[in-house]
Amino acid sequence: MIYVVMEKSAMSEKVRLYAGTQHGLIVWRSNNGGWEEVSRGFRDGIIDSIHGCRQHPERVFVGVTHDALYRTDDGGGHWRKLLDGDIRSVAVDPTSDDVVYAGVEPVGLYCSENRGDSWEELSSLKELPEEVRKNWRFPQPPHQGHVRNIFIHPENSKIIYLCIEHGGVVRSFDRGKSWEDVSKGIDYLDIHVISNLPHRFDRYYLATARGFFASDDPAQGWVRAENGLTRDYFHDFLFLPPPREGEHPAMLLATADKSPGFWRREGRGARGALFRSLDCAKSWRRVRDGIPENLDSMIWALVHHPHDPNAVFAGLGDVARGHASGSGGAGKILLSSDRGESWQEMDIELPADRVLWAAAD
Repeated sequence: MIYVVMEKSAMSEKVRLYAGTQHGLIVWRSNNGGWEEVSRGFRDGIIDSIHGCRQHPERVFVGVTHDALYRTDDGGGHWRKLLDGDIRSVAVDPTSDDVVYAGVEPVGLYCSENRGDSWEELSSLKELPEEVRKNWRFPQPPHQGHVRNIFIHPENSKIIYLCIEHGGVVRSFDRGKSWEDVSKGIDYLDIHVISNLPHRFDRYYLATARGFFASDDPAQGWVRAENGLTRDYFHDFLFLPPPREGEHPAMLLATADKSPGFWRREGRGARGALFRSLDCAKSWRRVRDGIPENLDSMIWALVHHPHDPNAVFAGLGDVARGHASGSGGAGKILLSSDRGESWQEMDIELPADRVLWAAAD
């Protein structure tokens, strides 16, 4: 995972980069056009989630699988354990930096209203019908599903969506007091990431292990939005602001050929690729400038640059996300300054990257 935080000074605005990898956390700071390493932590841990605070960029939450959720209040200098568990996702309420959610394996969701100092399990999630919960089963041992992604509506924080890997999509309209399954139309319930279209919040998109979907009403079902895509495994995606008023935002979508199980068995790598859409996922075009034809690794993470609305970071890793074990291979960080049209590799060494997030001060 890469997490970018903007630091302000009298002379310039700097970027702090948090990379959560297969072998712990690395923190860098931008320095005179380059990067200097600030710290390393959780060296024996697999980092599967990072989320920071919009109003307090020095406050960052890190989820370590099979361990706990941690918080730093000083930009990675010190860490405090907050919540024991197999942490797979974390999200800060976009309307309040005090409210934090953590998703775990086996499927469960916790909420804190005091920056993680105390927690309450939202047990209503486990009160969904058995016909829904029976799908919460990951293929590999111990065959337990987990909350892969937590999406909080940017304008109405009562609305929460959860992506369950494997298991489906569920949503709440009352901050987790009650839930409903909204997986209609998805034939394979390995769910990764959900988000809605900026400035049209009723339009949702969903990345899964066997399809990319769109819906104007998830309760009524999902339809495929794959015109032009030549890969069938989907993970992170994001939106970039349109260059001119009245135009659509650009979309970037990270993909691969088949799933991690095939990569390992066939020994051919992920064949990762990046696609771009300028018409809200009606059609897609592959991005080739600066990205090899057949990546051995997967682009697991995409994040906005905190200062430049046209710039994006991409985190790559030769690893299977969802699998909280294994050594993994190498990682890379790419940077685009032209809304995802072309990319350059940054001069940073790291183990396999897993996920990505950005925030600005």
